[in-house]
Amino acid sequence: MPYGFVTVSGRQSALAAGAEASALMAVGAWLVPRTIVPHLRAGSGPDPDLAGRVQQLTETRGHAVDAAAAELRRIERDLHDGAQARLVALGMNLRAVERVLPGSPSAALALVAEARETSVRALNELRDLIRGICPPVLADRGLGHAVHALVLDTPLPTALEIDLPGRPSPPVESACYFAIAEALANAVKHAGARSAQIRIRHSAGLLRIEVSDDGIGGADPALGTGLQGVERRLGTFDGILAVNSPPGGPTMIVMELPCALSSPKTCSC
Repeated sequence: MPYGFVTVSGRQSALAAGAEASALMAVGAWLVPRTIVPHLRAGSGPDPDLAGRVQQLTETRGHAVDAAAAELRRIERDLHDGAQARLVALGMNLRAVERVLPGSPSAALALVAEARETSVRALNELRDLIRGICPPVLADRGLGHAVHALVLDTPLPTALEIDLPGRPSPPVESACYFAIAEALANAVKHAGARSAQIRIRHSAGLLRIEVSDDGIGGADPALGTGLQGVERRLGTFDGILAVNSPPGGPTMIVMELPCALSSPKTCSC
């Protein structure tokens, strides 16, 4: 029997089939305006909220790609101009030592000393490069300890209040660490601050970071690339950056990122 056809035998069967068909038509008449029509109306034009969200995700993805490409170029440039150049000089010094050692041991010793200094500078540059990519303390011990180490290396007296009952994901930790480093560097280099304060806490699935200083103020993300880069980095994780920095100060920078914590360990600094 072909699909879509029903064979009816007898008067009662025909009446039953007609009643069933009428019931199905009634149900269909009730469902159409409640399902298909609203769906068609909803699809008649773009959803502005959805369109805005798609636009935001497109922009943050573009910023993330650009930032990653710029970071790779920076690493390549630093390796080429720094450690690679030092290692090339080291190899040239060692070849010179081989040439002069038989006839002039004193000159060879001087070249060896120079080669040793070159190797030390190359090693320091590699260490600085590694810290610029991902500080070892950040990877090993987490955001709280990394920020504590950052403050110890900063000449500006900085108070810390950190309450993290766990660790965010590594990409979020990295974004937050470099955002704090940028805000602290601005306080030292541009604001002329005498003191600063950093607060980090996590509550209800939201990581909130506050960096404040008593400097001259005037910080504006629209006027410099540093805070713009922070804003774009945080935007990759649906984070936000808010800056309150009136002329004369003080400056308050607030960062918020939705994230989960991975372990129950607490860092209180």
